[in-house]
Amino acid sequence: MKHKTTAVLVADRMTRKVVTLPGSATLREAITSMRRLGIRQIPIVDGERLVGIVTDRDLKHATPSMLSGIGQEEFDRILDSTHVAQIMTRNPLPVTPATSLGDAAKILADRKFGALPVVEGGRLVGIITTSDLLRALHAMSGE
Repeated sequence: MKHKTTAVLVADRMTRKVVTLPGSATLREAITSMRRLGIRQIPIVDGERLVGIVTDRDLKHATPSMLSGIGQEEFDRILDSTHVAQIMTRNPLPVTPATSLGDAAKILADRKFGALPVVEGGRLVGIITTSDLLRALHAMSGE
């Protein structure tokens, strides 16, 4: 006899209180938010509409190295004048709350993403991260 299982959905495991920034936010604001909150991705929004995503890797690539001989004044100028809209991934691949957790995990693994924005009716409603998936796996293991 085959047992029917109910798929676990993204809605069951996503983070609903998503930290977002507008495209006009600066590199410094994004770096500060990520460090303060211990997160690695920030969706970029226009109102409630998802327009991009910025990762810690994007910020590292966009931030000049102090080892390059750049002065503190120039370093600060770049952090304060570069907007996240300039470096974000535009039109990131979203999922919906009704997407199965398995499908979301496959996308994350296949694309080597750390997170997927969750969109419903054109507005950002959450984010599902690899950490969320690992917590779900741990919960399902019964340990």
